[in-house]
Formats: sequence, C-alpha cells, structure tokens
Amino acid sequence: MKIIILFFAFILSININAQDPGDAAKHIGAGVVIGVAGGYAAHKISNGQRGWKWAGAVGSSLAAGLAKEAIYDQSKGYEWETKDVLYTTLGGVLAGMAIDILTDNSRRRSGGGRSCGCLVAQLNAHKIQLPKFIKNGTGDITSELQAAYLLE
Repeated sequence: MKIIILFFAFILSININAQDPGDAAKHIGAGVVIGVAGGYAAHKISNGQRGWKWAGAVGSSLAAGLAKEAIYDQSKGYEWETKDVLYTTLGGVLAGMAIDILTDNSRRRSGGGRSCGCLVAQLNAHKIQLPKFIKNGTGDITSELQAAYLLE
C-alpha cells in the first residue's frame, strides 16, 4: 500500500506539459476504462485472486499506453511521451483499487472482520422472544431465523 501511495505522490508531483491541458485526464480516463476491463477479466479467470486482479488492471492499461505511444503516435510522426504512458498506467492503478474494493466481499461475509454471532429471534406460537445471541452463528440473519423456526 505504501508503494501505491508513493506512486501517486510521484505522479501528482509531475507537471503536466502536454499539448492539451486535458490530455492527462484523457489518458487517465482511458487507463481506467482499459484497466477495469483487464482487471475484471483477470478476476474472473483467476477465481478472484487479488494479485491477478491488480496485474490485469495495471498490465492492460500499461500495455495500452505503450501500444498507443509506440504504434499509433510513431506512425503519425509524433514524438514519444513517457508522461502519457504514466498517466494511462495511473488510470490502471485506480481501476485496480476500484476492482479490489468492489469485488472483495470477504469483509461482508465475515461480519466486517469481527468474530461476532448473530441475533436470532426465538419464534413461539404465542410470543416472540428477542434477541438470543448465538456465538457460532453464520452472520446471515435469514438462515439463523429459519434454523430457529425449524428447531422450534
């Protein structure tokens, strides 16, 4: 995580000296779009392994930035701009962070990292007793209510 923060600080400290002031924003936007596509594809192929999500997002945006500078710009006679490749790759880093946050559901499954049970209602034909704390519960209130009802 420290490397990512240092990378952001480095990128933000560079002056934008492109032909168009919005050029950097366009490269970052393109990097985000390409990084989301590559990162999500890697997420699906690798069954959610975190390293592959990052490699897919950053690698695809880096490859797109290098291809744009090497193939497209060189054929048009433009000179190589390393900053454009860096901005496109920065978009891939942003996409990697977004995919990492949005596809990581282990926090939701485990109750936010806490080892907690589940509050379960005791169902009775005449009265409802709330709550009963089950220490080894799954954290899913629906299954706990169904189990409490069936055991009743």
